[in-house]
Amino acid sequence: MRLAIFGGTFDPIHLGHVQAALAAADACSLDRVLVVPSGSPPHKSGASKAPYEHRFRMVELSCAADPRLEASRLEEPQEGGGPHYTIRTVDRVRSTTSFEDPLRLIIGADAFADVGTWYAAEEVVAKVEFLVVARPGWEAVPTGLTTAPKARIIECFHPASSSLIRHRVKIGGSLADLAPSAVSAYIWEHCLYQI
Repeated sequence: MRLAIFGGTFDPIHLGHVQAALAAADACSLDRVLVVPSGSPPHKSGASKAPYEHRFRMVELSCAADPRLEASRLEEPQEGGGPHYTIRTVDRVRSTTSFEDPLRLIIGADAFADVGTWYAAEEVVAKVEFLVVARPGWEAVPTGLTTAPKARIIECFHPASSSLIRHRVKIGGSLADLAPSAVSAYIWEHCLYQI
């Protein structure tokens, strides 16, 4: 089985995320993409705008679009738990899941540029192949690493962003061009991002 991890805050997940996961799956003939909402991301300042359970449910709804996508609770918050680091998620997948090497990590080009600042960055680089989602013609190169990461560029761009969705919700605008319809309905039903 060819496997990739796609982690993020997903606050909320949007069409760009879904398209990126599917583009990576198509480009690398992936059998399964674990879409992992982070319970406590170390790189984000401040709390998520929506609680973990809502973010996880929206990821679940988005994953219904394709059988290769699977919502995962790998980074579900634990009582008294600290931030979730990528190396721990990678090690957990490696120890509990059967897959064909390499284990892949789907990541945006902006986050890829910062890999050298991650906790245990060299270990992560040694254990995964990065599938870097970049805008056409745009490439990022991480610095601060002693070993060059194995990386493949996946060109896929959608103008959606989580911050734009949150803004649209505040002003009562349409989310049709930004979020899967089930996610949009969930946001309105649960009154998320309105304040």
